[in-house]
Amino acid sequence: MTRRYAGYCLLRWISRWCPPALTSWMADRLADGQWRCSAVDREAVEQNVALVLGASNPAIPLVTRSIFRNFARYLVDFFALERGAAFQIEVSGAEHLRAALAKGRGAIALTAHAGNWELAGVAVRRLGFPITAVALSHDDPRVNHLFNQLRARGGVRVIPLGASGAWRESLAVLRRGEVLGLLGDRDFTGHSLQAPLLGAATMIPKGPPMLSLRSGAPLVPIFLIREAPWAFRLHVEPPIWPSANMPPREAIRLLTRAYLGVFETYLSRWPDQWLVFQRIANNGFRPSTSPR
Repeated sequence: MTRRYAGYCLLRWISRWCPPALTSWMADRLADGQWRCSAVDREAVEQNVALVLGASNPAIPLVTRSIFRNFARYLVDFFALERGAAFQIEVSGAEHLRAALAKGRGAIALTAHAGNWELAGVAVRRLGFPITAVALSHDDPRVNHLFNQLRARGGVRVIPLGASGAWRESLAVLRRGEVLGLLGDRDFTGHSLQAPLLGAATMIPKGPPMLSLRSGAPLVPIFLIREAPWAFRLHVEPPIWPSANMPPREAIRLLTRAYLGVFETYLSRWPDQWLVFQRIANNGFRPSTSPR
């Protein structure tokens, strides 16, 4: 059993058998242990937090620790689907998604590794919109099975990122007038472009703007922000429509810049819910050598 799979199993057990408040408390304790023991992860997160807060901000270590805790909470909340948890999800901006879909070209629900992106798909499905998410496959097939089982329980279909036929399947979802869920803050395939995020040059996936340009479907930024145990708010932003009146490369960069601007707003407002454990950009920040 891999260490990661063992950790997921423990959090899954906690989520299944403990009440919400106790679940969050226990997840925090496990996260604190990871924060103390994993210097590599801690330093990468501090680098990312420095992009948001500024390299000299004294709150960087505190926000970093909160990110470790919020990642553990993200997992136990996601695993709570297995027990049929009664999530409370308030919605702001659902009319934007309806307006996007009314054009008949589908919609690309685009989010970052922030808040709870897994439950964001569930929230969209609960609004009555069929949704398929493009998801990165885990190295351990047992983890893949667990995550896909929970996604299916929440009504979310899955297309494996990078799989043969993934591009064709993604376009088919949009041509049916449905929602395609994508993540847009990290590139996992090598098909990327350089764009500024929070003032730093960052490698951003080309997939979302390319799919938008190819299909005519708009990018609709969404974020599911955690407000309390099992309580969230889904934020849906106005659609960003592709332009056919310019060269494709320019159109892709314009779409990318537009959605990254929305991302920056959310990451700046909730920096402790940006759950990325790999350094996004080289910003010259020198992280602390020990947990504080």
